[in-house]
Amino acid sequence: MPEGPENVLDLVRRTPLSFLGTVTRLGASRLATVPAGDRTAVVQVDTVLHAPAAFRKLAGSEVTLQLSAELDPPAVGDAAAFFTEGAAYGDTLAVTEVARLPADAVAPNVSAVARSADPMPFTALQRDIADEGMVAHADEADAVVVAVVVGLEQVEGGGAAPEGSFSEHAPDWWRARLDVSHVEQGRPAPGPLLVLYPNSRDFQWHDVPKPRASQEGMWLLHSTAGALAGSAPFQILHPDDYQPVHKLETLQASLR
Repeated sequence: MPEGPENVLDLVRRTPLSFLGTVTRLGASRLATVPAGDRTAVVQVDTVLHAPAAFRKLAGSEVTLQLSAELDPPAVGDAAAFFTEGAAYGDTLAVTEVARLPADAVAPNVSAVARSADPMPFTALQRDIADEGMVAHADEADAVVVAVVVGLEQVEGGGAAPEGSFSEHAPDWWRARLDVSHVEQGRPAPGPLLVLYPNSRDFQWHDVPKPRASQEGMWLLHSTAGALAGSAPFQILHPDDYQPVHKLETLQASLR
């Protein structure tokens, strides 16, 4: 086993699913599509540490674990924190081990969640990771403002495909009129500001924020160019381009 435990935050960043579990069988599998071998084990999930919504209720169930070739195999009865990636799903779940920590390495997180409103022990770490991404993305933005949406209108043409052609991925450009109360970054002035956004629900644009009337927030804006520049000076294009107002404090704290 590699010397020294990996940083828990890095492991949460690298993997979609982690859990505290107890090894119940070695060389076994509960999923027909994952053959049993010397690198498989069946593990009872005791506590889900972090997971996508679909897998947050795994506690009490058994999963098939494809053991990492870089780690010593555990023994039956061993309890550990397993950091995993998805492998297969059928009647039960099979996952691939990425890393493993002693159970006591995550005990503070498990204890802390009982005193908070967080749904899982690593939810706070996931917030930290999301905040890191938001701060990095803000650094790339051309402007960051706090503003409320005071109007919405479709841009003439809406970014549709040329006449006689069709594109299911057309952005359907709309324009939000913002009333800016605070400028954190960039050159916009407080007051009215026009911002473009793709209103299409196509997968290419689905995750881009869609401003709503009277919505207040912190907006991470990107300069328009070419034909779009005539419709508005800024646009939003990234899932992180809208943040709740309280995230301004997080951003400012990162700059101190």
